[in-house]
Amino acid sequence: MTPQEFGEIVNKESDIDYGLCPPPITAERGLDILIDHFLGKDWYVVMSMSKEQVYTEAIYEILEKTQKRQSFFKRLFSR
Repeated sequence: MTPQEFGEIVNKESDIDYGLCPPPITAERGLDILIDHFLGKDWYVVMSMSKEQVYTEAIYEILEKTQKRQSFFKRLFSR
């Protein structure tokens, strides 16, 4: 998703003009957008969990997926 596509989604969901500021979205809607973007629209959790637990799992997977890999030499010489 591009920033422009995100802006279009946010603007569609709000009926109020906020001027220079972007329209607000809920944290839950923001997490849903990030899950779709980073993990894909077909991502789901098999276990029966609360929505908060699902979001915790999604955040963990997003961080794991986007983690920068350290080079061999940086790992070797860092202490």
